[in-house]
Amino acid sequence: MLALLLGACASPVPQAIRVAPPDAPSLAAARAVPGEHLGQRVRWGGTIIETDNLESATRLTVLGRPLGSAGRPRWSDESAGRFIAIAPEFLDPKLYAPDRRLTVAGTLLRTETGKVGEHPYTYPVVEADVWYLWPLEEDWRRRHPDPWWHDPWGCRPWYCDPRYPYSYPYRPSRGRRVSRRGPLS
Repeated sequence: MLALLLGACASPVPQAIRVAPPDAPSLAAARAVPGEHLGQRVRWGGTIIETDNLESATRLTVLGRPLGSAGRPRWSDESAGRFIAIAPEFLDPKLYAPDRRLTVAGTLLRTETGKVGEHPYTYPVVEADVWYLWPLEEDWRRRHPDPWWHDPWGCRPWYCDPRYPYSYPYRPSRGRRVSRRGPLS
């Protein structure tokens, strides 16, 4: 019984991603006062804008999003801004593609100035030591199907047909098939 409980609590998400470091500055605070939070541990997440592979690292430009449970970036129109995450290894740009959700944990290293279109922009730069690329929604739905869809009795809260307990959607019988030559058996 204990093994089942411990197995149920296992998560592929690293502990540094699930739990925010104490006194971690938010992305908005790091952008507002750039030099004050350098060297502090942060946990930020969002959607990937761009992936650039350098000689010995990967540079990810991320649009910051609010984090939900377990550090997963939520889909919302809110954003505290953009940041750059530096991962010390090669990350495939096909997997770390635009609009994928990513959470990083690491040290706030410095700020860089760049442009978003023609607008000058200050990016906080995080030296990531832990990162997690969240699965695509389709993959998640495939692993965690809707429990009502696989209901063995074919019942829904709004409909249940006791005549067809093992089939859904409900298909009414069409009666006996009759041909011009007579009934078929």
